[in-house]
Amino acid sequence: MIPEKILVVSAHAADWCTRSGGTLIKYIKAGCKVTVFAFTFGEHGESGGYWKNNPESTVEACKECRKNEARAAAAVIGVDSIEFFDFRDYPLDLNTDQIRNLGHRILHLRPDVILTHWIKDPFNFDHEVTAKAVIRAVSAAGMLGAQPNTPSHFIPDIFLFESTIPHSEFNEFKMDTYVDIEDTFEQKMEAIRRFEAQPQLVEYYTRCALTRGIQATDWARGRRIIRYAEGFSRYTPYLGDYLPFTKLHAVRSKQ
Repeated sequence: MIPEKILVVSAHAADWCTRSGGTLIKYIKAGCKVTVFAFTFGEHGESGGYWKNNPESTVEACKECRKNEARAAAAVIGVDSIEFFDFRDYPLDLNTDQIRNLGHRILHLRPDVILTHWIKDPFNFDHEVTAKAVIRAVSAAGMLGAQPNTPSHFIPDIFLFESTIPHSEFNEFKMDTYVDIEDTFEQKMEAIRRFEAQPQLVEYYTRCALTRGIQATDWARGRRIIRYAEGFSRYTPYLGDYLPFTKLHAVRSKQ
């Protein structure tokens, strides 16, 4: 079943695209609406290419550049809306009011699925802070009285995407879900190229997609060849009338 709405909560301008862009394209093509919340522009810690080429620039000019890049990438991906919170990065530090506001936004949007960061990322703590803020906000949003005149007990499915590349193993990132993105990979790369302030991203996430594809193919045990994949860890339990299972036997093998 295809969710009607997906929310992606991203620590920096590009994270949502690099880690889940291929999956988002698949859902958008199936009719799902995608909203992106970008907590920061990554102007201090994730804009090395910009500062190398513009050493005399200002933080505000860098923010504007990153905003334009993210909007351009969002247009390529096809997201319905991207919102910029303009919090400070490196370090990102969220207070109670900001987390409560996030919970209210989630209640208002009521997404079926939330994608966000892996919960352990000690050398990019902005990611960890974002993931834990999302979980706290969702927990609060499920409580009676979370917001007046708003239906309570709302808990969407949460999936955590790739941690910092190339430190996934160091961060103990554990996947239990792979999505085949071979049919959306080139479009994802086209979107990533919009982030000119981070020119390394194309190579990093090409290698990552190939690695995840190899792993996914191994799990397929000869039933399917997967060239590119994105990996996720499911945070909230699955609830349904039947056990979820992988329908690889119904999919044509890719040669």
